[in-house]
Amino acid sequence: MDEEYSKKTLESILDTIPEYIFYRDLKGRNIYCNESYASDFIGKPKDKIYGKTYEELEVLRPYFNIGKVRDKEVIENKKHLKYEQTISNGKEKRKIEIDKYPIFDDDGNVDGILGIIKDEPYKEELSKLREGFFSNIRHEFRTPINMIMTSIQLLEQRCKFCDLGNCKECFVKDIHRININTLRMLKISDNFIDLTNIQSKSMEYKPINYDIVSTVESICDDINRYKKFKNISIIFDTQTEEKIVSFDKAKLERIILNLISNAIKFNNYDGSVIVSILLESDFVVISVKDTGIGIAEDDIDSIFNGFSNVEDRFTKICEGCGVGLALTKHLVEMHQGTITVKSELEKGSEFIVRIPNIVNVNNYVDDISSRVYDSRLERIKMEFSDIYE
Repeated sequence: MDEEYSKKTLESILDTIPEYIFYRDLKGRNIYCNESYASDFIGKPKDKIYGKTYEELEVLRPYFNIGKVRDKEVIENKKHLKYEQTISNGKEKRKIEIDKYPIFDDDGNVDGILGIIKDEPYKEELSKLREGFFSNIRHEFRTPINMIMTSIQLLEQRCKFCDLGNCKECFVKDIHRININTLRMLKISDNFIDLTNIQSKSMEYKPINYDIVSTVESICDDINRYKKFKNISIIFDTQTEEKIVSFDKAKLERIILNLISNAIKFNNYDGSVIVSILLESDFVVISVKDTGIGIAEDDIDSIFNGFSNVEDRFTKICEGCGVGLALTKHLVEMHQGTITVKSELEKGSEFIVRIPNIVNVNNYVDDISSRVYDSRLERIKMEFSDIYE
């Protein structure tokens, strides 16, 4: 009774999955399939599919040879196999993604093949739904926060021109506190939504061919112009004065701002932050080095995980949800680059970003040399809002 109930429950669950799932024995006969595979892919009831081979199912017949070859690979190698296949229904062609897994018996021999088919149009539709969802979520988060920010600006103006007497200093401090914490809320929501967007592959990557040296240098200059945190100056050093490579300017800005923000946040008062650019044969190397509290060797591997802080020492010194470095890592990987860290407790950390040293002929060259300080200032304010002095 329990076994039968478990079987029916499992089948019901599999029938709700939109991917096409099937199981074949070593003779190529269909032993099981879910409802999506039967109705949407094969176009027949399950009982008309069970026991049938490639040749006996009209939809699969054109792909008999490639199907048998792939099945043989899975059986002989005893390993998972993933490949793409273009199929046609007579009217249109579409690409599907097929995963095949060997299923073993108690003696460790391959007993059959589990297949999972993903339909590209379905994936595109799902991607659009995700984009719409996260766009709406971002709007829902930002709307009330923007209203608070507008109210803060009005209060700041009133504080300047209204006679508040002895209360003025208190009002200014309270408004500043509200402003900073609102920016923190905005940073957390932006980072969380962007990280989720990247993980669902919904974030766009828009590379251009541009001078990466002047971009990083201008970010450092703008931070120094904005404010000196903990009496720390951002020192910029470069091996070359100009280097045109392909990168997404907005995303590189997020990467650099986040790394410098962390370098200041976990640094000591009167410490230093050095941002350097070096050239390797295949990469442009951007280093952000600080003289802060450092990270224990055992904790280094976990710092790029979302929602994690390294030990209590970080939590005590600074608040944060731990999403920033996870987001930074994903943004670097969107460039086909890497990010690593060297650190020693009480001596500081160095984050090293490698961006491919390539110029893409399909990307336009941005020759606009003017600084965009005003627009970057808003991002700087938000990224540095969780630094406590």
